[in-house]
Amino acid sequence: MAVILQNDQICRYIHTPSSFARQNLLYIQETGRLKSRDRHISRRSHLESYLFFIVLSGRGTVTIGKNLWEIGPGDHIFLDCQEPYAHESSEDDPWTLLWVHFYGTAMSGYHAYFTRHQKASVFHPDSPSDFQSILEQILILEKNRAGNRELLENELLHRLVTQILTWQTEIPVKKEDNITSKLLEIRGFLDEHFTEKISLDELANLFYISKYHMSREFKKAFGITVGSYVNSQRITKAKELLRFSDQQIETIARACGIEDNSYFNKVFQKAEGITAREYRRKWRGQ
Repeated sequence: MAVILQNDQICRYIHTPSSFARQNLLYIQETGRLKSRDRHISRRSHLESYLFFIVLSGRGTVTIGKNLWEIGPGDHIFLDCQEPYAHESSEDDPWTLLWVHFYGTAMSGYHAYFTRHQKASVFHPDSPSDFQSILEQILILEKNRAGNRELLENELLHRLVTQILTWQTEIPVKKEDNITSKLLEIRGFLDEHFTEKISLDELANLFYISKYHMSREFKKAFGITVGSYVNSQRITKAKELLRFSDQQIETIARACGIEDNSYFNKVFQKAEGITAREYRRKWRGQ
């Protein structure tokens, strides 16, 4: 069920999700477009919800914990509403907002990723159209109240969260950015040599960089440690050989750079949740 409130200033849709949506989907709690006539203040905490909004025009402030930001046109804000927050429209230049409150069981994991990668809660994309387009499509679905809108909104919310999590994660390739080009070289080297034994010290010496600096910047850039990246490449290669060759598992382990077969099985099972032998049997239909 959706309760629809609208006039010349407000277009607001409050949605009560179905039990299916609550258990399986990301779902809308409230969405809308607001044009403040004057100063507007909102303070909340301990709310089982996530809020994403875009400032279309006007100015104001947003407070997250003890941090306060001055925000204006083009700013995008993503908040975990369990934490104390407040936003306030300017009295002299009231804002127009496009927003969505949403929730779902997957959101705790998404937000943990967001926090782990130190994403900014307030950001300003050069091209906000993708974010704005998603919110406008959600508004249209809520306005039309189609029977399948929860499924369609789930898809849009996943796109929205993906956009938020991947914004500024790719390293811009700039010749003047030495650490960027070096990290890309290191990743390329690992892609070619992941089957070989190479320590962090050796890798750092090879690229004339501090081991600790390399480890920190690699994880910041690619979202994974050097060791985990190498293991991921090895497991991917192992899965290919398990499916498309008849080699013994011990041989495959060595071909992927792991001499100890028991350690290979331990690493494989941790990554895939099943043993290498079970993986081969299932994917080959045996």
